[in-house]
Amino acid sequence: MIRRFTYLFLLFGLFSGTLFLHDSIAQSRVTIIQADRAERDIVDGQNVRKILGNVILSTENMLMETDSVYQFIDRNLLMAFNSQIETEKEMIWADTLYHNTRTEFSRLRGRVIVQSEQNTVFSDSIDVDQVNDIAYFNVPVRFEDEDGTLIAENGLYYQAVDSAIFRGNVQLADSTQYLEADSLFMNRSKELYELFGQVYADDFEENVRFTGEYLYADSVGYRLLEQNAWMMEVNESGTDTTHLFAEKIELLETDEASFMDAYQQVRIWSPKFAAIADTTHYRDDLEQFILRSSPKLWQKNMQLTGPRIEAYLEDDDINFLRSYLNPIIVQEDSVTTRLNQMTGDTLHAYFDEGTIERIVVFDNSQSIFHNKDENDEPDGLIEMITAGPLTMYFTEGDLDSIVAKQNIEGSFLPEDPANINRTLDNFQWNPDQKPEKPDPREPRLPPIPEERAFEMPPRYLEYIRSRVIDTPDLIAADLPASQSITEPPGSGYTIIIYSFTSVETANNTADNLELPDYSIHVFPYNSDGSTYYRVALGQFETWNQAYEAGSELPPPFNEQFFVDNLPE
Repeated sequence: MIRRFTYLFLLFGLFSGTLFLHDSIAQSRVTIIQADRAERDIVDGQNVRKILGNVILSTENMLMETDSVYQFIDRNLLMAFNSQIETEKEMIWADTLYHNTRTEFSRLRGRVIVQSEQNTVFSDSIDVDQVNDIAYFNVPVRFEDEDGTLIAENGLYYQAVDSAIFRGNVQLADSTQYLEADSLFMNRSKELYELFGQVYADDFEENVRFTGEYLYADSVGYRLLEQNAWMMEVNESGTDTTHLFAEKIELLETDEASFMDAYQQVRIWSPKFAAIADTTHYRDDLEQFILRSSPKLWQKNMQLTGPRIEAYLEDDDINFLRSYLNPIIVQEDSVTTRLNQMTGDTLHAYFDEGTIERIVVFDNSQSIFHNKDENDEPDGLIEMITAGPLTMYFTEGDLDSIVAKQNIEGSFLPEDPANINRTLDNFQWNPDQKPEKPDPREPRLPPIPEERAFEMPPRYLEYIRSRVIDTPDLIAADLPASQSITEPPGSGYTIIIYSFTSVETANNTADNLELPDYSIHVFPYNSDGSTYYRVALGQFETWNQAYEAGSELPPPFNEQFFVDNLPE
């Protein structure tokens, strides 16, 4: 049933020291390589040193290209606008950078992009606590590498322990697999991953899907799926599916084999058989199921009940069954619907391409065999007890004969309505408990959008264009689709001060703003399948005009705004 199982977390070397700019801006000597002019100014009563126009700054570890830099001398605050930052490990773009030179806390706002050798990060807002080595993703974030994509509504990365947490509609995908959950915890160095809430996964290569409320995975090949767990496998020919339900499913991969254990309210359905149990064990090299704790197994018109059932498969069909400690097997005759029964200390059942051939019961055997006459009409029954083995032979799945050879006691009961329902002491026939074919579970979230959440900033597009020119084998697909590498589209620029998930909250906030010098707008903004409602101020012809106006807003707006295109 379950072939060798590998899974999703090979997707990402998600972090590479991303966003930690130690000694890049603060605590380093800064060289002004280029600027149109520098001036001092008073903004809201604060001393500001401005470096304006085509600014290029450098430190020992960083090169920054930006439109302008404001240094608030009395506040230990550095602001840079429309910036590109190059460090040893990454390239960073942001519409606005706020950096506190005393606390080493940075806020990047508006079209933030971080590119490293491993991946590229896209978000509208990232905070970086350089003292504690923590990056905060406060709004939807998107990671891309050469293999796949991760998106989430928010998250954080703790560099000291190489761990990350993502929350809110987390989705991971590449060409071979897809996963979604409410939240994700990961420790990259330990290769440890935990997913919480509405977990769904689809492995396209192995043809396996599963869902649950919690998934754990580590580097030794161990997987744990809990709470309403479900797995579905499609066979290699694509014609059959096997479904497994349980409260808890454990998977372990070794070099020799893969093992699966399922616990509590286990249900199995496939076109060839079905089963229920409290515990199930499976190993793929033997194609062996072991069902324990009140198990029942159905195959065509038979039900096997016993304390322990072992099933061996071949090409998804049952090839051999073994059960012991007083099991009972019941077979419904396909013509008369009478129930043939067989029990004993140990039971073996042999199949040929999924069709029963014979059943052997060893020691203390008992059976009830319903006869048929030459017209296939009911013709009484035979009850038999034997101390040794008892064998039932079948032809095309129907009982043909019984053979017993040791200490036999038997009787023939003629056809009589009083005898029809005779049963053995441990009789079990429960077709109502047999699992029905379930509907496959589907992802609850729409596919990860191919397009990014915002128009790419001009400096980023110029960087991509330069890579295309300098690297002939870099294909044009590396450029964002449907976007030129000139100025971004739009009918001007505006100052973004709030973003809400509720249009009512956004409208109420806009109505209560006391900023009479600005026109106030509320407009929708789509990010990774979710709609947000931005509260924006004014309309400006150029990006610099919008930034200048934003920096003159009263607190706290002058520290938390960013500039974006007005929607067309």
